[in-house]
Amino acid sequence: MTPTFKVLALAAGIAAGISSWALAQVKPEDAIRARQAIMRVIALNVGPIAAGIAHDKMPYDQSVIVTNSTRLQTLWQVGPDKFAVRGTDEPVPGASPARFPGAKPGDWNDHDKFKSAYDNADRAITKLAQVAKSGDEQFVTAAVGETGKACKGCHEDFRAK
Repeated sequence: MTPTFKVLALAAGIAAGISSWALAQVKPEDAIRARQAIMRVIALNVGPIAAGIAHDKMPYDQSVIVTNSTRLQTLWQVGPDKFAVRGTDEPVPGASPARFPGAKPGDWNDHDKFKSAYDNADRAITKLAQVAKSGDEQFVTAAVGETGKACKGCHEDFRAK
């Protein structure tokens, strides 16, 4: 395990260990910044996977796919209760909307809908991390497509365009 991955795993573990009650005590702007930071790191790990599989911009590299999908799985464990915090449906004042789009107003009140979308993405990301280790490019490509659909499903309902 690389030192960077150990730090990511530790950070995700700590974030996952925070109770819903404790997070409810967090200021909405702090929850927004945390959510945006997590999603930014997720995007940085999705990029090379998408470039190598979905967009044919890079040659297929199993080690990149395995490393990045494993990171995604770890990062995703922060859980839906760390994202759906009341009062976080607006961007942080001063944040660039182009870089960190805000959530759609009101959608965060439907926690069950968010959790369902989150769980769907969790299953897809878990499958991708497992399939990536097989080295079978066809199965990995299919798993990347499923993960993309799951992520898009959540973005369509909860992310402002």
